[in-house]
Amino acid sequence: MYLAGTIIFGGGPVYVVGPGWVSSRDFLGLAIIQAFPGPNFNFAVYLGALVLQRSRFPTIFDAFLGFLGIFFPGVTLGVAVQNFWRVLRRKRWVVDLLRGVNAIAVGLVFMAVYRLWEISYLTPEASRGHSLAIEPWWVVVAAVTYAESA
Repeated sequence: MYLAGTIIFGGGPVYVVGPGWVSSRDFLGLAIIQAFPGPNFNFAVYLGALVLQRSRFPTIFDAFLGFLGIFFPGVTLGVAVQNFWRVLRRKRWVVDLLRGVNAIAVGLVFMAVYRLWEISYLTPEASRGHSLAIEPWWVVVAAVTYAESA
C-alpha cells in the first residue's frame, strides 16, 4: 500500500514544531497523551500547561485554561443545539437526509478502497506492483465489506 502513504502529509511535527511554536522535546508529550482518549484535546491541555510554565500561576491553572479553551465551545454548542435536535430528529426529511449522507459516506469509503485496489500494491517481488484483481480473495473481501457497511 505504498500509494496510500503518498497522499498523507503534515501532521503535528510539521505544523506545530516546524514553525517553532513548540520544541521537539515538548512535543514528545504527545506520545504519552496519545495513550489516552481524545489525543488532540489532551494535547491542548498539555500545551496550556506549557505555555505559562514560567508564570507565577501554577501549571494546573494553565492546564485548566487550555481545557476550557478546547472544550467550552463544543460543550456550549452541544447544549445549545440539543433542544433543536430533539425536535428535528423526528422529522421525516431529516431522517431521509441522514440516511442519504450515510449512503454517500459508505460509497466514498468504498470508492477509496476500490481505487487503491484497482491501482495495485507494491511487494518486494514486484517492485512495479500488480493488480489485486489477480487474486479473487480481495474481491470477496471488498464485496463483503461493502455489503456489511451498507
